[in-house]
Amino acid sequence: MSEKIMKKGRTLIAAMLGTAMIAALTLWGCGTKGYDDVVAARNAALEAAVTTTKTVTALIEPATLKQWMDEGRVNNSDPAYPDKVIILNVVPAKNYAALHIPGSQLLDSSTELAITRMEGVATNTAEVPTGPLMDTYVQRFGITKNTTLVFTVSNAQSLMNATRAYYTFRYWGFPKERLKILNGGDDAWKEAAIAGSWSSSYVLTATVPSVTATTFSVRDLYSGSTANFSTRYSIGEMLVLVDKVNLGTISATAPSGVSIIDVRGGTNATKIQNAIMDDYAKYWTSTFSPGTTTLTKTQVFFDNAALVSYLNLENVTSAKAMNYVYCASGHRASVPFFVLDGMLNWPVTLYDGSSQQWGSYVSTATTNKVATVWQTDALTAGTTISRTFNISGVTPIVPGSYVTLDATSNAMFTSITDPRANQILNEDKAYFTSGGTTTTAPATNTTSGGVDEGNHC
Repeated sequence: MSEKIMKKGRTLIAAMLGTAMIAALTLWGCGTKGYDDVVAARNAALEAAVTTTKTVTALIEPATLKQWMDEGRVNNSDPAYPDKVIILNVVPAKNYAALHIPGSQLLDSSTELAITRMEGVATNTAEVPTGPLMDTYVQRFGITKNTTLVFTVSNAQSLMNATRAYYTFRYWGFPKERLKILNGGDDAWKEAAIAGSWSSSYVLTATVPSVTATTFSVRDLYSGSTANFSTRYSIGEMLVLVDKVNLGTISATAPSGVSIIDVRGGTNATKIQNAIMDDYAKYWTSTFSPGTTTLTKTQVFFDNAALVSYLNLENVTSAKAMNYVYCASGHRASVPFFVLDGMLNWPVTLYDGSSQQWGSYVSTATTNKVATVWQTDALTAGTTISRTFNISGVTPIVPGSYVTLDATSNAMFTSITDPRANQILNEDKAYFTSGGTTTTAPATNTTSGGVDEGNHC
């Protein structure tokens, strides 16, 4: 964003504050409250100046983003600026390099949203990034505590990448009010620019913006609560949940019960017991090349009314105590996570390991075979019900193919409720609550799962 536009935005706020201060000083000379009136007027002006990124839901349209650009908010370099906006294009580097919205930065979906981490009794691919890795991202992008992030994707790329980024930043403590997804991505931006005859400064570009890095850390978001981590479920927690549903202590059918939602789509050999079969592609419109599955234009979400109607048909309602979503690797599941969390404000948790982890913890694995207590195809104790529902006639995934067994953990953790076996939660909570702005963080992601949008699920 040009310095001219940024100066215009700062000048506007300064003028608002100046007007408020003059009015307050006039009141001070005539009244008895004095300094309190000045402070109140200043605070009111500041509040008025930072309301433009407050939206009804976390889904925004191009016109809203354009307004923020015009106000000088995008990549604003003033460290005291109260309502900065950063646009993140969540695609592989080659797609970003081609064309992107002016001022947007690259969050590489191929290398920066999924890493291999230890959980339960084995490592698993495509897990949420660590705190130190998140710090490398937020510092590189120039993020501060009062930054609003807008996630988008370039031409014909899946909006799933944007929803995965939304989920990742939600997990790491960013409030949903500060996270937005551009509906339709860069394609929608381009169409809006043409339809509205926007000037050439809004045309998609290959220019990479110059951004001032910060020393901000996700640890600076900690204010006494770690509720943000409840957006993610581990393998042990998922096993406990399924056992409780099988035992009847939690209902998966009652209006105020829970929903377990499998959004892989297509035909799958197995599913988690009691799960609803769904399809992540049902939440938006998609345009494909004739006779292919190649996107020609980025997806556009249905409106809230249509989404509520669809979910209600699936027996998912606002009355549910919790909705647990999963897919193959946790990436497609971020689509309904965003719908439920960012658009509808319904309770939702994402089982991050998803079916690639669940399907590997089985008794039939010839390699990486986990101890009996962890096996997802075992019967729930005290019942004749398996933790997994098998669909006949369909070949399952190769057991154990997505995990690497840790022999020490496999022998040590004889209970799925052992808190030590929730390693990702323990590690991330410890980092999040350790306090202060980070000084040094790893320069690169050396444990990336190397997952691209075409391979996520």
